[in-house]
Amino acid sequence: MDNNEAAVDKTLFWMVTTCGIFGAFIPFVVKMVLQVITRETELEANLRRQACDLKAELGSISMVDEFAKYAKIKRKVIKVTDELSHQADVRSSYTMKVRLIATFALYALMSCTVIFLLWNYRKIPVIVLPEEYLYPFNSLLSYPSGVPGGISLTSWLFICGTVGRAMTKSMKF
Repeated sequence: MDNNEAAVDKTLFWMVTTCGIFGAFIPFVVKMVLQVITRETELEANLRRQACDLKAELGSISMVDEFAKYAKIKRKVIKVTDELSHQADVRSSYTMKVRLIATFALYALMSCTVIFLLWNYRKIPVIVLPEEYLYPFNSLLSYPSGVPGGISLTSWLFICGTVGRAMTKSMKF
């Protein structure tokens, strides 16, 4: 094996390992992107502050002694709260759309990458180990490449995906 083939094998190994593990972390990546993109807007912060101020003012007024003023402030509180609720619904809707689109896009990208890798490198082993290391499962792990002691791309993707899911489960994402 010359130096160029060794570089391709290392690249293939890392590409397949990354794809296998990254597939399990897609929901976490989407969640992190959403936290950055969908923060509370300035309008929502102002409405929340306004609602708190009005509720504090409402608490300081006696309902019996100043009913007209109390009712006026109560209507303002309801109006601000309704607007805040509407803004939260809009943000929630936007977050759901972005979550669906980002999740679909990342899974589609992963699928295309895996299909490309499987189509072009299905007969090339990702790793070649001494045959005795894989003794009972040698033929299963090397299918479809058939290289003795080799672990095929399909098997390595399965192994990396399983490890990635175990990692996400242990990290509780």
